[in-house]
Amino acid sequence: MRVSYQHANVRSGNESTLLRFTTDDGTRACILVDSGDDVDLDSLLGPDEYLNAILLTHAHIDHYRTLARNVRHNAPIYTSPATATVLKRALPEARKDNDLGDISAALDALEPIDDWTSILPNLDVRPVPAGHTPGGAGFLVRFRETETTGELLNGEHHLLATGDFTERPCAGYPGLETTYPFDIDAVLLNASTEDAYPSALDESVRTVLERAYAGSRVVVATSSLTGVHYATLLGHAAAALDRDLPITLVGQAAKLYDGLGLDDPGIETRDVFDRPGEVLEQGRVTIGGPETPTRGSASRLLEAVADDPAAVFVQLATGDSVAVSNVRCTTRCVELRNHPSIETIDDTVRDLAPTQVVIKHAMGETLNRFQRRFDRCFTWGTNDDEIHRLYEGGEWLAPDWIAETTATKIRTRQWKAMKNRSFDAAGAVPTVRRDSVNLAAEGLDLEALEDAFARSSADPYEASTAEDEPATAGTAVGVEGEPTTDGTTADAEVKEADDRSLEAELLDRLAAIESKLEQPDGETVRARVLTDGDGEQVLRLVDTADLDAGETVEITISTGSS
Repeated sequence: MRVSYQHANVRSGNESTLLRFTTDDGTRACILVDSGDDVDLDSLLGPDEYLNAILLTHAHIDHYRTLARNVRHNAPIYTSPATATVLKRALPEARKDNDLGDISAALDALEPIDDWTSILPNLDVRPVPAGHTPGGAGFLVRFRETETTGELLNGEHHLLATGDFTERPCAGYPGLETTYPFDIDAVLLNASTEDAYPSALDESVRTVLERAYAGSRVVVATSSLTGVHYATLLGHAAAALDRDLPITLVGQAAKLYDGLGLDDPGIETRDVFDRPGEVLEQGRVTIGGPETPTRGSASRLLEAVADDPAAVFVQLATGDSVAVSNVRCTTRCVELRNHPSIETIDDTVRDLAPTQVVIKHAMGETLNRFQRRFDRCFTWGTNDDEIHRLYEGGEWLAPDWIAETTATKIRTRQWKAMKNRSFDAAGAVPTVRRDSVNLAAEGLDLEALEDAFARSSADPYEASTAEDEPATAGTAVGVEGEPTTDGTTADAEVKEADDRSLEAELLDRLAAIESKLEQPDGETVRARVLTDGDGEQVLRLVDTADLDAGETVEITISTGSS
């Protein structure tokens, strides 16, 4: 068997690869892994070559933009079952704004699989979990060397194409595993990294919960698959906090959520709505797309809350997005790219201990940096569209540019790494099937959220503050630096107060400064003071008042207990 790879779009994303497997009798199988921007099989396939299969790792458009144009030779498009479900709904929608070709050809060729599937008698493929998106997968490729008698010569060999991956689960779908019941000889490694993802996720969730629990209308604009993932995390976070949080997915995100058959706490779906007011209310989180609100559900939702100073519009940017400005509502733009950290990439390669690593989804200096990163395997960081041989004559080959003395050192290190790696010969190959949602495993700091937001069922806005109630026996009060009745000092209490979460401080402030709002006609109503976190204060009416949007009123502020 001879195995080679060829970059299919090295200058346009470099996530797509054409693999060739040639048997001793000359039979050749061509497998395309992902079909992103500028992939043209007419220029890649030779006159005597035929496409045997396309492996689609997940339904982000940068991985399937040329999919329909590259279907040929009755080749199936293999995906995980979840990705197939998403793609059936994503392709017709994406066609509205992208030149995708004849998507009916792609839909007809779509074939979900979850177990080993034969390409040739001695060549098989199957999906494995890869995190990154709901239903995202990598692919294992298994090939066998055989003699004419059919007896195994060198046994089985395995190649893993990671696709975009994380070792974190995603909306309950497992992340990439690094332990298999066989050796992983070669890895096509997508090297997109994002070290800031956990902190960005925590920041955005904290903002959404703060504003929703303060009674704001909250809109989240993001891509459809990210919307499904994010709604799942919010719903389970609210359940863990034992607090109600109504969440509505709208538009394409709602269609994907329903198509996947998900059922998570607090989430309802409205793929179509006549008026934005139908899916917007105080204390509700409404999630729609796209992340830049120039069209679709996000555009309509932004228009509905743009002039509401108490509302918040959160953009979860997964690509190059333009932040919203020139609106009266509070806006937040958070880059939320679900990729592994550089340390996770290193750990993945170390744990898999492959002989070969081909760097994908990287260009320029990043590609060069990864080419020098791993010293226990042969690393291919090529930036061309030439055909490179990885395996031939029963041996995994070293790149031409590596001297034989260096290759010998790498083989020695690789042999030692293989001895130390985790191995479970009796284990099972993981499947791309949803499990229970583990918030900590998905990257959320649940302990911090509990400190900030967990409470009893009592309404926090009705709670009294220390200013409202007299001190009782045993209460620790005092001036700064002086002892209190329980032996602590006021300094400790000041520090404790400083350590309280922003949510607790906001709730105390709101309870302490509830106001009465007097209209020009003499009507007296109550209002609550909100803050956007940047120093601007906004009044939200607690009682109903006969006012029209945009109307100017004069107010008299009177503070006191509710």
